[in-house]
Amino acid sequence: MDQVTSVLTLRPWALVTWPALAMVLGTIVRALLGSRASRLALVPRTAAGLLGILTAPFLHANAAHLVANLPPFVVLGAAILRRGQRVFLTASLTVALASGLLLWLFGRRGAHMGASGVIFGFFGYLMAVAYLSRSAVDVLVAVAVLVIYGSMLAGLRPARASVSFEGHFFGLVAGIGTAWLEHIA
Repeated sequence: MDQVTSVLTLRPWALVTWPALAMVLGTIVRALLGSRASRLALVPRTAAGLLGILTAPFLHANAAHLVANLPPFVVLGAAILRRGQRVFLTASLTVALASGLLLWLFGRRGAHMGASGVIFGFFGYLMAVAYLSRSAVDVLVAVAVLVIYGSMLAGLRPARASVSFEGHFFGLVAGIGTAWLEHIA
């Protein structure tokens, strides 16, 4: 029990654990609200859809959607967290807000939800950090991430109407941009 308490309450792991738990809770709320949950989704170019920039990453269409997003969120989040708590918080917030705003501005009409944009942002961030820093550790992390999660890049092409490929793309762009901004600062 002490280990569970530590993961939930002590930094640095609480920084990844709490958003992961919010995703589980958001999926439960989505199931309970049914179609009414679209009010919490990101709906491009609508005033009501602006709220979704903040809430959509925590909502998932169903358990399978959550299961597809939760492990990469935790693993990629932990890979960023190894760079420090401040870096993790800054990168996470920047990726989430920038990818959400880009999706709101340029995404297809519909209710977008899920943490995929953030996950693609984490992926892009880790790849860009390795390229920009050329540090051996960052390059090794990027190679491991590419080997484990590289196949997710297939999600950048339109496949099904229900998949927000543009959310994936804008997440990747936001992650790369976040790393670049961090590098020039």
